[in-house]
Formats: sequence, structure tokens, C-alpha cells
Amino acid sequence: MPPLRSPALPEAEPDPATRAERLARELDAAFAARARFYWQMLVTLREAVGDAEAERLLSRAVERHGATAGASIFAGMTTREPLDVVTRFLTVASPNWGRLFPHEVEESGGTVTVRVMRCPLKDAWVADGRTEAEVETLCRIAGRADHGVFGESGCEFAAETWRPGREGCCVLSFGPPDKTSPRPPV
Repeated sequence: MPPLRSPALPEAEPDPATRAERLARELDAAFAARARFYWQMLVTLREAVGDAEAERLLSRAVERHGATAGASIFAGMTTREPLDVVTRFLTVASPNWGRLFPHEVEESGGTVTVRVMRCPLKDAWVADGRTEAEVETLCRIAGRADHGVFGESGCEFAAETWRPGREGCCVLSFGPPDKTSPRPPV
């Protein structure tokens, strides 16, 4: 007997616009699920080891995950200048061509700043009724992924995560490569 056709498959292939809209919604939902997983991990760790240690441990795991991604994203780059790093990340790793995390990019005097206007993780925490203090903590934890990713870039990196009263989300700053870093030159 042949296997049943999966009910997940459409009767007819959807047009490209319908498919793209659905995939964008599903991608947004996947990031919201990641946000909720961070919350559940934080709650579970708090119960086991207390607030400060829970934040430290979850931040460490998130940063390690980011570093793994960053090593792949920046592998093979021939320059580690800030604009090149930002361009590489935004063209290779920014979901849905930058639409999932809408942003503005500014360059001035060799420094590049990326202002993230919306974050699907933050949106999920707010929608779930997390307090401003909880959202601030969760943003700080999630922001460690950026430290991991861009720590692998070879350029100077700093991030300001969201805090109450601030519009948008995080602000990422990139400076010229640190020549004193133990990282071997590219």
C-alpha cells in the first residue's frame, strides 16, 4: 500500500507571492518561538541557580551559539573593515533580506552603526506580557548572540541592547580591526 499524501502539502503549488508571505510569517513565528525558549530557559535556570547565575549561564550559551555562527559567516573574508563586516552579515545572515530585523546603517569616520528598529524576539516577549525589566534582561541575554557572532568578525564591536524608554531595539557599533587582538590577521 502506498504512503498517504501528507496533508501539509497544498493541492496545488501556491503562487510565489503567497508562498513568500507564508514563509515570512513562519520565519517570524520561528524567532518568536526562540524568544519563548529563552524565557523558559531563564525561568528554569533561575529556579535551579538563582537570578544572576541563570542570566550568566544563559548568556554564555547564547554567546557560544553566536560565535559558532559568526565563524561560518565570516570565514574566508579577505578584509575585516567595519563596513565589509556589516555588509557580509546583512547580505549573508540577516533573515528575509533584513526585513525580519529592520535596521538603519550609518557610517562615519571608519565606524559603522546599525540601529535595529524591530526585533521579533522582543516583540514576542512584549506580546507575552513580560515586564519591561524582564524584556530588558531578555534583550541583554539575546544580545550576547551578537557578541558571539561579531566577536568572530575581527573588527571592534560594541552593542547597546534595548532598555525601557528607548525606541526600536539594539544599536550595534563596529570599529576598525583591533591590531592588538590575539586573532591572527586575515
